Amino acid sequence: MDLRIVTYFVAVVEAGSVNAASKILHIGQPSLSRQIRNLERSLGVQLLNRGVKAEPTAAGSAFLAIARDLIIRSEQAEAAARGLSQNQSVRLTIAGPPTTVADVIAPYIAMAGQECPLTNIRERTPREIYQELISGRADLVIGSNPPPSPFTSFVIGNAPIWAQIPADHPLAKNETISLKELANYPIAIVDDNNYVRRNFDNAMAQEGFGGRTTYETQSSHASQALAAAHKAICITSDDARFGLISLFIQPALTSKPLSITLFAAWDPLHYAATKIAETVTNLKTFYSNRALELSI
Repeated sequence: MDLRIVTYFVAVVEAGSVNAASKILHIGQPSLSRQIRNLERSLGVQLLNRGVKAEPTAAGSAFLAIARDLIIRSEQAEAAARGLSQNQSVRLTIAGPPTTVADVIAPYIAMAGQECPLTNIRERTPREIYQELISGRADLVIGSNPPPSPFTSFVIGNAPIWAQIPADHPLAKNETISLKELANYPIAIVDDNNYVRRNFDNAMAQEGFGGRTTYETQSSHASQALAAAHKAICITSDDARFGLISLFIQPALTSKPLSITLFAAWDPLHYAATKIAETVTNLKTFYSNRALELSI
């Protein structure tokens, strides 16, 4: 099977027609159509329904995932080969939510120095993280929900969910705050596209607290700004900003403060899987040490 023609098939599906794909690929339409038919004959299945739009058949849709995976692995192999030929060290792309990038990934890269293989960083919402692995746009991701199969996963650590308040707030001398106490105050929190929001809402619901005033934001910075303006208590896993102080949130039903789990995930068949695993181990050590320093 010619990988080049597999690439043509993916291009036709993504462009929506052979004509549109031929313009993108700079290939004559008759030649492109002929090559797609040759691919179908070699596989023994019809991949496309020909019409105004070239839509994949059921077999074509199934093969599309295989085709994209083949292309990704081919690109990874070429990158690895180029690195070997040029005596380059492994270069990896990592993806994570903006908060994780700012508070975990970026500080680790700064500490690790020139030998750190993480050279490209992609910021994505928690819901988009694992798509970065599936699409091959990232070699390693850090997320706050368990990775889907078949990715290898490793727990980096637990990030506290903080209640952040101004230094002159009546509760500022405390180290912790209960959910019962929080129920008496307006809350500023990111919307439900975030594991912090879901964990916090679930904990409040378990203790029977609802109907509170909530300011929904699209970023932790905005929630923190509302707290700094004395409009609400900010609920976030971010490091404190704007002079805010952070309190652990203590549920009544458990001895552990409220938190989210950070997972590292990668493809076990990745050509640099050994290097990725080594990097993840170093990242876990860094995160553990940093969490210890912040708690002192």
